[in-house]
Amino acid sequence: MQQEEEDQIRREMSRPRTRDCAVCAKTVAIPEFPALMNCEHEPQVCADCFKDWIASELDSKGWKDMKCPEAGCKVLLTHADVQEYAASEVYTKFDGLSAREALNDDPNFKWCRGPKCKSGQIHENGVDGNIFRCVACGFRVCVVHEDTWHEGETCEEYDYRKSGKKEKDQKAQEAASVAVISQMTKKCPGKNCTYNIEKNDGCDHMTCLKCRHEFCWLCLAPYGPIRKKGNGAHKTSCKYHSNNIT
Repeated sequence: MQQEEEDQIRREMSRPRTRDCAVCAKTVAIPEFPALMNCEHEPQVCADCFKDWIASELDSKGWKDMKCPEAGCKVLLTHADVQEYAASEVYTKFDGLSAREALNDDPNFKWCRGPKCKSGQIHENGVDGNIFRCVACGFRVCVVHEDTWHEGETCEEYDYRKSGKKEKDQKAQEAASVAVISQMTKKCPGKNCTYNIEKNDGCDHMTCLKCRHEFCWLCLAPYGPIRKKGNGAHKTSCKYHSNNIT
């Protein structure tokens, strides 16, 4: 009889102690309660409820501010805590967010800006300069302007174009060219001839290569009357004009 009582006592002592979960009230063996390394209190929330708590904290507070579920406890969950007690999909999300944050702290790490691309890589100025080329999708971006890579342009050329100064300067150059061309070229005044004639230097007595019409470059007077009547056949505004008409 005494032996049976002793055996019963040993069985009772070897049986794991239990505790009711503070959330769901389910009776659970104490060793099965998640125990956080940095907490000083006894765990009161079962593994299932703790798993749900981690998912809720991640959605509502983000990966940095997830705390112990015990009332009044301000201990933050570590990466190891989440890895051990969270559901696999929750841990994957948590791990991705924390890894992304760590990468963002690296000044040389750049995320790809390509459509639907979630890749990133270390990019240091030097060999590649201002061009970021994603190794995953090939998308290129200018790391100075944080915009799509300006193909065929340096950053200085891109700034020059985007500021509108390039267009303004081009229009000014075109206007200057037109003015120069108008001074150097004239249309042949010959009958029914519209040939453009260019004069770079030399005599003001011109001969059209197309219709062979001869004229004065300055006043466009034809040279037939000039030969017959003299310089008085030039227009009065012309420097060659004189009143001596023969």
